[in-house]
This record gives sequence, C-alpha cells and structure tokens, in this order.
Amino acid sequence: MDDAVRFDIDNAVGYAIGHVFTRLKIGLRRIFVAAGHDVTPEQWVVLYRLFETQGLTQCGLGERTVKDKTTITRILDRLEAKQLLTRQRDSHDRRSQRIYLTAKGEALIRVLVPLVNRYAAEAFADVGPDDRDTLRRILGRIETRLDAILEPK
Repeated sequence: MDDAVRFDIDNAVGYAIGHVFTRLKIGLRRIFVAAGHDVTPEQWVVLYRLFETQGLTQCGLGERTVKDKTTITRILDRLEAKQLLTRQRDSHDRRSQRIYLTAKGEALIRVLVPLVNRYAAEAFADVGPDDRDTLRRILGRIETRLDAILEPK
C-alpha cells in the first residue's frame, strides 16, 4: 500500500467512536421495536429534548439534537404524522415554529425512558462510574475542540 494513503482505521479513535455509536443506535432501535414502539433513536432524542423543554423552535431543537434543518424537518414530519407532537407558529416571529409534545408523545416518553435506562445499564455494565465520567469529560473536550475547528472564521 502507498504510504501516502496509509491510515490505521482499526485504531482510529473517531472510527471507534462512530462504530460504538452505530451499534448503540442499532441496539436501541431493536429494544424499541421489541417493545412494540415504532420509534428510531433519532426520533427518541428529539422527543426527549421536547419533553425537557416544550415549545422549542425548530431551529433550537435542531441545535439541541445536533441535526441539520433538513434532518430535523424530516424527523418532525414523521413524529407529527404519528401524532406525537404539534408545530405552532411563534406568536412573536411568524417565520418560526414552536414544537410541543402531544399527550400521546408525553405518554410515549414515560414508556421509553425505562427501556432506555435498562438498555444503557446493560450496554455500559462493564464500564464503571468513574470510567463513564472520564469518557464524558474526554468526549466533551473533543466536542469543544471540534466546535472551535468547525466554527466559521
């Protein structure tokens, strides 16, 4: 192999993070489906962020979930079709929409949270609390650095 294009992907931290992230999402989706809930992990994150803070704007929700405008719109369209949320024009800015969970959406969150908690406990059973804290700190530092790199100059 040409040394100019040699890369050790098997030991690349970014690849490892992405690989684990993908496996976590696949597992969570299986948990939801097995429990009879047609919700993706991406939809779960959006629903939970709305549960935390009702009335976020679509833009604000995209920022809180790290989703671009197209992706968040697609997710919201699907969740709205399932009657899990509603969109309402912002009374102060007609260009913005505020997003609210419906009663059905709130009820679903109350069912999904225990599933997510059990799955997380099982997935991270071999990682102690101190290591989890260290991992969160390291990932936070990486994210802060990425924000600085990716911020327009």
